[in-house]
Amino acid sequence: MGDVSIGVMVPEENWNRDGSPRADSASTDARARILDSATRYVDTVGLTLGANPALIAQLSSDAGVTLKQFSKIWATPEDFLTDLFCELANQAQIDRADTETLLTTWQYLGMRIDDLRSPEGRRRVLSSVIRTAAEYNFNVVTASGKWRTYAALSTTIMAWPEGEARTRVIDALRASELAFVETMESFYRNVLPTLGYQLRSEFHNDYQPFVVATASVIEGLGIVRATVPALVEAHFDFPSAEDSETWSVAALAFIGVLDAFFEPIPNFVPDEAIARLSGGIDVTPQS
Repeated sequence: MGDVSIGVMVPEENWNRDGSPRADSASTDARARILDSATRYVDTVGLTLGANPALIAQLSSDAGVTLKQFSKIWATPEDFLTDLFCELANQAQIDRADTETLLTTWQYLGMRIDDLRSPEGRRRVLSSVIRTAAEYNFNVVTASGKWRTYAALSTTIMAWPEGEARTRVIDALRASELAFVETMESFYRNVLPTLGYQLRSEFHNDYQPFVVATASVIEGLGIVRATVPALVEAHFDFPSAEDSETWSVAALAFIGVLDAFFEPIPNFVPDEAIARLSGGIDVTPQS
């Protein structure tokens, strides 16, 4: 993370004494522009918790907002930081889900429908999806500035003193996490039964522990890569029916978690899965 801090002490005379920001459209627009300016700054520089009196002037200037306008929107520096951190938490959910990977995976399955007719073929397709999608998702998500900010914020917010501000940010992080979990749960409920796999009975049809476990694998490796990239980025060759397959650490860890949670569906009917795939993008989870 960068060493430059987000956080400033605006001169006391510039703060709105009554503590109540104006709700007019000009203030709403100015607020949005300042938060956008601050978000772009964090994406570029990184996130720490500190105070830099000059930074608020830079962010306001970049947003075309005066310090006087700023002081009428936020009664205290803590209020500004709280709103900023909540905005950062909200934006991170979009990057973590990586919609392109989800859609590409479903489209890829549509090109492998003939392999779904046998258990061996379904396993080959599953392995192929994980080998490519897990590594791609790992690289895309953990290279994202918004994800790095989310990871930093999740840790550093605990350094704030207990109170309403910290509670608001933690609530925003929780909401972002739950939205991500719900998105990925719907995806896995579509894809894995289509490939002939079901949750083991011990999990009582609850996909969310699996979502959290796999996200922890991908994002945990993303954090480790910052210090030991050579270990995280290693690849290994395994024999396969068609010669050999190259697996990344992320893909190997992902399939290990998947095999702990899922098992082949007994009496799987491939024609039903093929019919779903032939219909194009499917957003309706199988029951």
